[in-house]
Amino acid sequence: VRMSVTTLHDVFAVMAMVALAGVVLMVIIRLVPSVAAVRLSDRLYRLQLPLAALVACTAALGSLYFSENGNHWVPCRFCWFQRIFMYSLAVVLLLATIRRDRAIRPYAVTLAGIGLLVAIWHNLLERGVVHESAVCAATVPCANPYYVSFGHINPNTLGPAGFPSITLTVMAFCGFAAILALLLLPEPLEVDDNGEPAAS
Repeated sequence: VRMSVTTLHDVFAVMAMVALAGVVLMVIIRLVPSVAAVRLSDRLYRLQLPLAALVACTAALGSLYFSENGNHWVPCRFCWFQRIFMYSLAVVLLLATIRRDRAIRPYAVTLAGIGLLVAIWHNLLERGVVHESAVCAATVPCANPYYVSFGHINPNTLGPAGFPSITLTVMAFCGFAAILALLLLPEPLEVDDNGEPAAS
């Protein structure tokens, strides 16, 4: 059974919300120290590179599908900026995972941080908080998403008219935030010679 583009968009929207819930969890375990939080942080640290690579690769492949094989949604100017950083992250994090190279983290954090800032700006454009330039509006409008999952955006009022109103831009924000949260996990107190958490 072939899944429709809008249904697939909804599936990706749910995955984005799961990723955002993971971000909230990682922030909580940093702010509320406890034995359980430290253990969970250590376990996530072991998987930080593969999980970050999974997020980046899923986002990259998803964006390619929607523009190339789905409804051929043409990326706007800010979508292209976000793609530059997410596609780079997919390659870098995949290689880092294969090589088990945690030294890549500062570079990946920089890429994800810039991508997150672009995604925030694009979300503000979509919700009418800021207005797009004439250059953006003249080509592919950055403020008009092709599809919105679980709500809708009212272009005549500030903010979303339905919650959570998930667009591809919201998904990009969730992806960059999840990658950052994973890569910024603290190192365990005890590590082995390979920089991995010591067996407890």
